[in-house]
Amino acid sequence: MKSLIIIDMVNADVPKRKDKNKLISNQLKLIDAFKKKCFRIIFTKGKLGVKLNTVMDKLWGDEYAGKNKNKKKARKEFLWNISIIDELLKTKPNKIIFKEAYSAFYKTDLERYCKKNKINELYFCGISSGCCVYFTAVDAAYRRIQPYLIKDASGSVSEKQHKINVNNFETVIGPSLSTKEVLDRI
Repeated sequence: MKSLIIIDMVNADVPKRKDKNKLISNQLKLIDAFKKKCFRIIFTKGKLGVKLNTVMDKLWGDEYAGKNKNKKKARKEFLWNISIIDELLKTKPNKIIFKEAYSAFYKTDLERYCKKNKINELYFCGISSGCCVYFTAVDAAYRRIQPYLIKDASGSVSEKQHKINVNNFETVIGPSLSTKEVLDRI
């Protein structure tokens, strides 16, 4: 069974992105097509109340803070803004995974959900093709679930970085497809 998984399209990140309109438009097309085929739709988002990981905070602390010098206060404000954007949330996914790390498989019930629903193909898209999308796709492959990257429904901080991420995905994890190719395929 095929399933669409949309990674971290949250209010803390999406409004700042230049590629947001393309990502949202393609994701909505995909959601509609997957629903018509009765395939599962899965969203992920960060989990509140997660104990601070000092390694991750060193990496992402400045992003949480922005211009705010008080990083702890800024991180708290950032975490409260991790709700999924309304355009997607109103489509009512089958499952929302609350994750505390890059991979949506880490300390969640995603693997159990995939097995229960006989999901053996995951079609990935989301805000960051080189981070949470990538790591979740790697973990899917470890679990013998075929990952596919939907390259024009995923993005990165720049088009150049996204192309690098797509190449890395294809080299290490699996195929990438356009939204049109996925729609034709399913």
